[in-house]
This record gives sequence, structure tokens and C-alpha cells, in this order.
Amino acid sequence: MTDLKRRVWEKSGELSTSEKEIVRFLFSNSKLCSHLSLAKLYVSESSIFRLCKKIGLSGYSELRFELSDLAHERKINTIDIATEVENAIQEVLNYCSTLDLEKVFLDIKHANTIYLYSTGWSQELIARYLLRELFIIGKNAVMLPSAISELKMVSKRATEGDMLFIISYSGDNVQIRDEISKIQLINNKIITVSFTTLRPAELVSLVDYSFFFRTLKFEKFWVEGDATIDSFSPAYTFIDLLIAKYYQWEQSKGELDNVDYDKE
Repeated sequence: MTDLKRRVWEKSGELSTSEKEIVRFLFSNSKLCSHLSLAKLYVSESSIFRLCKKIGLSGYSELRFELSDLAHERKINTIDIATEVENAIQEVLNYCSTLDLEKVFLDIKHANTIYLYSTGWSQELIARYLLRELFIIGKNAVMLPSAISELKMVSKRATEGDMLFIISYSGDNVQIRDEISKIQLINNKIITVSFTTLRPAELVSLVDYSFFFRTLKFEKFWVEGDATIDSFSPAYTFIDLLIAKYYQWEQSKGELDNVDYDKE
């Protein structure tokens, strides 16, 4: 954390709403503001001077110096983030290369309906992305609301060969595990698939297939303090690869089915 971030964090309780807005603007435009004169900052001089005084700076010149440090820190972090994303993509490629997907591809091909259940907002976005990708390859997929009652209905709705994808961050939700166990007992014709982070999850032991993804953690700074946010981009990359591989597999199977063996 830069000195400027620490100063603001320590004094955040003393800052007014308008001063917090000024801080957000300065932090979001740290490189630009570090080169602008006070007259070109589009913020009143008195407001800047009051802010500087509250956070223990002598004036705008010192603030510009601190903003320059912040911009430099972000430049370094941007390089690190790019490397992290590149490494994550390579990890997904390596992971996919280890998977034997023949059986799950057969199940996807023969499934009349594929149900998608997610356990949170980010997971729901992943499920919606998978829904779209399944539609592109001609599969009938149904998005279930994130409610246990909807999961309970799957065993009544599903027919033989249908699939249920559970997209969960940890895979450790007790209610979901209980319902999956009941589904397996009541309607063992449903093929279940879990999609969770790399951490061990009890859900994995209950399903027919399990796939994994990891998240990327990025630092985000608010006036209230430092925090990390999870990026689920590796999950989307995995889905892209899975669907692409399925499409190639299906095309190859179609070509084999069309071979006239009498002419061989």
C-alpha cells in the first residue's frame, strides 16, 4: 500500500462525502492528476487544501508527488496482472489437455435437457455464459434460479440422460450436497456435473463428473481500505475450451458416421 493510500485509510472516518468523491477521482486518475496544475484539476483549491490538511499533507505539490507514486505502483501491478492472466490461461490449457472428455461428451450429446444451477451472482454469470455456449452447439439448456426448492424439482422434471451442472465457488454448501445426494437416490438417471474452484470440495465426491477452475485475485482500493476481488476469467476460458473441444469431437463423430465402409 502506498503512503497516500495509508493516509486516506487512517483518516477515512474524518472525510466528508464530497472529500471521499475527490479521493476516488484522484485515485482513478492518479497518473493524469500527478501532472496537472491545481488550476486545471477541476476541483476547488479550498477543497484540495482541506483534504491535504486532513490527510497530513503540506499541500497540492506533496499530493501530486504521492499520486505519482500511486500511478507507478499501478503500472507495476498492471504488468503483474497481465502475467497472472497469461499464466492462468496456460494453466487452463494444461488442465484441459489432461482430461479424458469422451464419456462426458457422449452424455452431453445424448442429453435431452441440461440443467444449470449456480450458487451466487458471479457463478450465475458463469452459468448464463455456459447456457449461451450450449445453445450455440444446439443443446437445450435450462437455467435454474438459485433456490434450493428449484434444485429439489430437478429430480421430478428430469428424464433419463438429462444432465445437471452445479456451478459453485467452494462446493461446500451443505444444503446443495444434501439435495444432490437425494437426487442420486430418487432419480439416478440424472447425470450430475460439478464446476468448482480448485479447493477440495465434498460435492465432488457426489457427482458423476467434476471440473475445476481457479480465480484470479486483484487488489481494489476503496476509501474504506484495501480489498481483493476475485476474477472468474479462468472459468470462462475453460468453458470456451470445453465447448470448442465438444464441437470438434461431434464433427469428427459425424464424419465417421458418414463414412461408406463398403467403399473402403
